[in-house]
Amino acid sequence: MHVLDVATGEDGSVLLEVESDDVLTGCPDCGVVAIGHGRRVQLLHDAPCFGRPVRVRWRNRIWRCPEPACARRTWTEVQPYATPRAKLTARVTSWAVDALRYDDTTVSAIARHLGVAWDTCWSAIKADAQTRIAEPDRLKGIKTIGVDEHIWRPSKITSTDNAVTVMVDLTRDEHGCLQARLLDAVQGRSEKVYADWLTEHGLDVKVTVEHAALDPFRGYANKVRRTLLTGDEHLTDLQRERLDKYLRR
Repeated sequence: MHVLDVATGEDGSVLLEVESDDVLTGCPDCGVVAIGHGRRVQLLHDAPCFGRPVRVRWRNRIWRCPEPACARRTWTEVQPYATPRAKLTARVTSWAVDALRYDDTTVSAIARHLGVAWDTCWSAIKADAQTRIAEPDRLKGIKTIGVDEHIWRPSKITSTDNAVTVMVDLTRDEHGCLQARLLDAVQGRSEKVYADWLTEHGLDVKVTVEHAALDPFRGYANKVRRTLLTGDEHLTDLQRERLDKYLRR
């Protein structure tokens, strides 16, 4: 991408005008060298610059196939910079998802920094997050999992499904540093919800337990008791007894 112009908007935002450097391409159907057919401006939001929202005018190139026998007439260039009809660039979408995973922030806060509506921000984050969740190696190397419930909407709105079970990777790296990251949030709060998530992802967790700090919710404690007390050969009899006493409180 080439930056053609930089300006400041009336609201203090940074305004960029960009275009790609593609000058030669072939028709996706027949392969004949295409002819330029003008440009279409796509309005996008990019990562903040010095705390200021960034708005981008991407002069998206339109191509035309000169082959009379080809069914395709015109098409718009596709770049990794942003998907068709997107409102956020791919870079800022990845930045937003990383912020939710590693930083103490919210979708509302990210949307405010970008100068977009909550729905616009969430739609882009959701699509990118679903792609990441589908990656087969996402859960490799996990040795410690934290679990807790989160009330995501007030109980006065509905009496059911007002909580989610949140799983967090608490595994320490080779230097002993805790690199906490959000793994998943599943609707519902029960032992079955937690157990089903572990089974679905095929996690075979082997840990040596010396201290247990659990949410007061009984369902999570039941799952820990059944998994650790019966399935971990590393526990001594004294550790097993203390853990069982703690989980039964």
